[in-house]
Order: sequence, then structure tokens, then C-alpha cells
Amino acid sequence: MSEFNNSRSKLKNKLLPTLLGIVVLAIGWQLIALQIAYPAIFPPLIELLKETVHLVSSGSFWLEISYTVVRGLIGFGVAFVLATLLATLAVFSSFWKAFFNPIIIVIRSVPIISLALIALLWFAPTQLPVFIALITMFPILYQNNLTGLERTDRRFLEMATVFGKSKTKQFFDIYLPTAKAPIFDGIKTAMGFGWRSIIIGEVLSQPLHGIGTAMKEAQVYINVSELIAWTVIAVLISFAFEYLIKLIQKITRKKRLHDSSLFNIKSISQNTTILSIKTTNLKKKFNDNIILNSFNYEFRSDKVYCLKGISGQGKSTFLRLLSGLEKPDSGEIVLAHNSSFGYSFQDIRLLPWLTISENIEYGLKVKLNPKGTTDSLIAFLLEKMELKEHADKYPHELSGGQQQRVGLARSLASQSDILLLDEPLTGLDKELKLRIISFLSEWFAAYHPLVIWATHESVELVNSDMVVISELN
Repeated sequence: MSEFNNSRSKLKNKLLPTLLGIVVLAIGWQLIALQIAYPAIFPPLIELLKETVHLVSSGSFWLEISYTVVRGLIGFGVAFVLATLLATLAVFSSFWKAFFNPIIIVIRSVPIISLALIALLWFAPTQLPVFIALITMFPILYQNNLTGLERTDRRFLEMATVFGKSKTKQFFDIYLPTAKAPIFDGIKTAMGFGWRSIIIGEVLSQPLHGIGTAMKEAQVYINVSELIAWTVIAVLISFAFEYLIKLIQKITRKKRLHDSSLFNIKSISQNTTILSIKTTNLKKKFNDNIILNSFNYEFRSDKVYCLKGISGQGKSTFLRLLSGLEKPDSGEIVLAHNSSFGYSFQDIRLLPWLTISENIEYGLKVKLNPKGTTDSLIAFLLEKMELKEHADKYPHELSGGQQQRVGLARSLASQSDILLLDEPLTGLDKELKLRIISFLSEWFAAYHPLVIWATHESVELVNSDMVVISELN
């Protein structure tokens, strides 16, 4: 009930100023009309309303509108596809970004009327409005798409890479959602400018049907009321498109059902072979800070390894080296070439546009989790992490400790060969921490991943052997 009242209040707060603005415009128009007192040139409001009603009821009204709308959609569609392709190319290549930049500046700087007059010599009357719309909208869409794509957080890309997501999947799962707001802002701006350009193109080229053609005819016959009525209709259609774009932008997904009864700890796939990671003379430093100096060690999946030490000793860097996110200065890391990774990051790295359950699902590997078990596995992990009631919330609605548990659940959901845990219990109270450790002990014993756990805290597993490494040098 409170949500309904809040929505009602927000609607009221937005609707009232809008209606007042319309009333002020109407009053202002009527006062000017009375002052001029020449209806043939500046018709009063009542005459405009009558003419608008007459236009809407005429047989050709919808035909004129449909031709203009179709031309606009064709121009927008071509401009959007072209802008998206070129912006994608530019965001991955500094060469193409620099190459496209002067072209975009030239297109954006040339006056529309100049383009329209030149294009009159090149295109048929039905094609000119589409060309003008395309040229008008393309630079706006390109710039907004590029700006949005460039905002992509590299940490999210690292997370996706560790979980084995392809470049294509990263583009659709991370780049595009990051760019969503700028892309939609670009669409709204482009549609506003493009809509006017289409009508200008129709006025100049005079195709058989279209709002611009109807406006030109009204101007030729000095029918000011009809001309302004068509203008009002064009404005209303523009508002309708803007509303539709906002509606599409706000589309939400249905909540998922979460039933953990179909999954238990015995359901997970077990690693039957012992995996290993061997480091030989591994060296890494940042400026003068030596992180690793000829580190030699062999990690095996029949034990759990705890990298114990205070912050700044290189625990996180070592995990990044193992996962391939960092390259060593020298030395070698040897592991099976097809080994998969699960990673619980210290800085969490949850995708803000996905719900909690969807973030956990992002760690899944389809080949390990048939469709029928996916939801039950997610529900199981939510229950064990004591997050069941938060399944359909978004990361910003959770505390830091809760977000940390989501990141941990995602790493477990991957059911990977190698599990890297970087301070996974940060922000948890003592009792909850003990319950999570108890569950992790069961998980490790059932699944047998190669676990390397970096922490500054004391950790005691229940059913697994733990080897503590306090020095990496």
C-alpha cells in the first residue's frame, strides 16, 4: 500500500507542474492572439482546437502521419545500427576512435539546411527526409554510445574473464548495461532533433504524403490554423515517442522463484583427480615494492591453503597472478591449461544492474549446470549465505558484508577447478562467520576444488586439512 501511495505521490508531483506549464502556454497564446486581433495570421486558441479536431477526423490524417513516422523510424534505425557498430569499434581501438572523430565533427557542424539543399540534388523526394534524419541523429547516437561504452568498469571485465565469459558475452553482459543510460539519453536527444529534421526534409522535398508536405500545402494556401495545428500534432507525436522511450527504459523483469529443496551438498559435481598449481621462481614488484621474490610452491586440491598475513603483503596480487589478471615479472606458473577459476574478490565486483540471484547465476557454467538445476543451486547458496530474503534485491540495497557473501556465493556457483578467496568473510559478525566457515568446510569436502584462501583473520575449517602460508617471499 505504501508503494502505491509513493507512486501516486510521484505521479502527482510530476503531473501537476506539467499541466500548469500547458495552461500557461495556452493562456499566453490566447493573450497574444487577442492582442494581434488578426485570426488569419495568429488564430485564437479555440480556432486551433477546432482545426486540430478537423485534421484528426479527416481521412488523410493517419496516412500523412504514418508516412512521416515510418521515414523517421527508418532513419533512426539505420543511424542507431551504424552508430553502435562504429562506437563499438572505436571503444576497442584508439586508431578507429581517432579516425572517426573528425568525420563526426564535420557531420555535426554542417547546418542541416545546407545538407538538405545539397541532398535535394541527390535523393528522390521520399528518400530525402530519411537521409536528413540519419545525418542528424547519427553523430548524437555515436557520441552517446561511445561515452557509455567507455564508462565500463575494468574490474567487472576482469571478473567476467576469470569466470570464463567470452568477449562477446562480456560485451552484452557488461559493456551494454553500463552504457544503457547514455544510450537512452542519446536516443531521446536524437529523436527530438531527428523528428524536426524529417519534417524539414518533407517540406523541402514535397513527397506525396507526410506531415511536412501537409504543412507546406497549408502554408501555400495561407491556412495558418491548419499549419499550426499540424505543428501541434508534430509536437504531440514527439512527446509520445519520448514517453515510449522512457517506458521501454523502465521495463522490469519478473521475480524468480527460489526453491532450495531440490538441491543439497551431495548434488554438486566432484573433482575426482587431484589438481595442482606449481610456481617456480615467481617474481613480481610494483616500482620498488617487491611483492614476490623467487616464490616456489606447489598447491594441491587435497588440501586447503590459507595465505595469512596483514594487508599489503601481496596476498591479493598473488591471487591475481594465479588467475592471469596480472603477469609475473619472471618465473613460471604451471597448471592444467583447461583449468577453470572461481574468484571471490576482496572488492566484491557485483554487477549493479543484476539482482542478487542473477549475480550469483553469473558465475554458473552452463555445461556443469543443466537448466533444471540452476535455480535450485542458486536458492541453495542463497540459503547457506543467509541471503534468501534478498534474492531479488540489487547490490546497492545490501550492506557490505551481505555483498561480500554474494560474491562468495558466485564463486562457489561456478563449481570451478580452482577457487580463489580474497578476504571472503569481511564484514561478518563472529557467529555468522562460523556458520559460513562450517558450510564452506562441507562444500570443500564434497567438491574438492583447489582452494587458496587469502585472509588476515584466523580460519579453522571443520573437515578439511588447511595449510597456512604466512610468507610469500
